[in-house]
Amino acid sequence: MRPNSPRKTRLVLAATAATTVLFTGATDLLAEHRAEERIVTRATRGLTPDGPVHADLTTPLAGLRTLGGEVGDVEVSAEGVHRQHAVLDVNVRLKDVTTNGDSAGGTATATVGYDQVTRRLGALGDGLRAGGQAGDLILTGSAGRLGLPVTVRAALSTTAHALTITPRTVNVLGRSVAVDDLAELPAASALRDELAPRTVSVGALPHGVALASAHAAGDGLVLGFSIAAGPTPNAGGTAV
Repeated sequence: MRPNSPRKTRLVLAATAATTVLFTGATDLLAEHRAEERIVTRATRGLTPDGPVHADLTTPLAGLRTLGGEVGDVEVSAEGVHRQHAVLDVNVRLKDVTTNGDSAGGTATATVGYDQVTRRLGALGDGLRAGGQAGDLILTGSAGRLGLPVTVRAALSTTAHALTITPRTVNVLGRSVAVDDLAELPAASALRDELAPRTVSVGALPHGVALASAHAAGDGLVLGFSIAAGPTPNAGGTAV
């Protein structure tokens, strides 16, 4: 019997390697798909959104990692989540998630439409409509006892549990002035009191979650959150 030629041996090794890669890839994709399905189910149960929920495992070979109790980095998005009389689009990114529901922490964003922001401004938003420009909140409409047409630019700041809206400048009677200087305009002096800073609580947050930032985007007010390492927020049981 003739021994295998080097060329034939190389072909056999190449075919074996290709088969192994194909099998490993198929196994990884199957495990990853099942893990994503379980994450979507769990997120849907916890968030009860009106819209769809999507989950992506973004770490290479994430599917095979689940067999050893690791999931890796996870991104979950959900549309139409109801919280505190508001409807939010939520996106969560977690690092080094395990099948036991722990993670190395991460970040999240919640986007609120400007129609809802307008309704929740209270006295500050009486007669004004909310929008966004260059990260600042823009309020347009009429204000003051005389119903003056105004455009207000407000800065946004946060603490761990609250958002503060601070009007900085206002365009009124053809002039752009600082809110603090409104007292110098006889017809607009009362407007300064109406444009006092307003702080809005974000309410009870899951353990380990804190409000970290806020900016006015084109599609709504975007709240950014930090997520501490440990059990994933609202984790009940395993993650996948």
